[in-house]
Amino acid sequence: MDGIGFLAKKLISCFLYPLGFSILACLLGAFIWRRRKVSRLGPFLIIFGILWLLVTSMPITGYLLLHPLEVEAGNYADSKELVQKGVKHVVVLGASVVTGDASPADRWQGGLFRVMEGIRLWKAVPSAMLVLSGGSYPGGQSSAEAMAVLPEQCGVPRKSLKLETRAKDTAEEARLFTEIVGNKPFALVTSAVHMPRSLALFRSLGADPIACPCDFQAKRLPAWYTWFLPYAEGLQRSHAALHEYYGKLWLTIRKTVIGFM
Repeated sequence: MDGIGFLAKKLISCFLYPLGFSILACLLGAFIWRRRKVSRLGPFLIIFGILWLLVTSMPITGYLLLHPLEVEAGNYADSKELVQKGVKHVVVLGASVVTGDASPADRWQGGLFRVMEGIRLWKAVPSAMLVLSGGSYPGGQSSAEAMAVLPEQCGVPRKSLKLETRAKDTAEEARLFTEIVGNKPFALVTSAVHMPRSLALFRSLGADPIACPCDFQAKRLPAWYTWFLPYAEGLQRSHAALHEYYGKLWLTIRKTVIGFM
């Protein structure tokens, strides 16, 4: 049942993001226009869907959505500060991983920046554990071995690795990792855009994470001559930012209505 709920959440959420929302608006507009030729609502929805897709594909839009989240995340972590605070765990939140004949780096796909930053911090913190997350989708193969290969090849011994493959989203990661680290300070490594929501989830469970953001995408303005030109990269960044804003909104609703995150 958990797997079905997870897949249902993913399918429904597709239509909240720019591409899915634009397609839905255009299809709905075309349906209304076909059924009621005199109605202005159909053409309006089609035009709105196209314009929304264009606007969210612009590099300047992606930048304006991402930048506040990355500013809130802070800057790269200072390993000396982690040592001073007695950090014993470097926790790397996962991205999807692949198994099979992919190289150790390719197995991490979009999470490569996160795991490399985790390895960098682990090497600077004596006797720390490197804790990695990489849950597989329902029915998929466990990603434990795929996760472990790259850190091992970068000099992290297996005894210093702890793998968590059960978590399917950040909320589950927060719950499972809090059981590992307790209320002691630990380094939390994830993409800068994802950091504010991750901190909120961990802190709601009584954990004491230290933000260690990486994978910054909006440190600099895009080239001015590309601001208003549609790019797939701009759409991807808008999607990533909206995912975090929706997540933060949902956390606020749960805290307000239900009383916890």
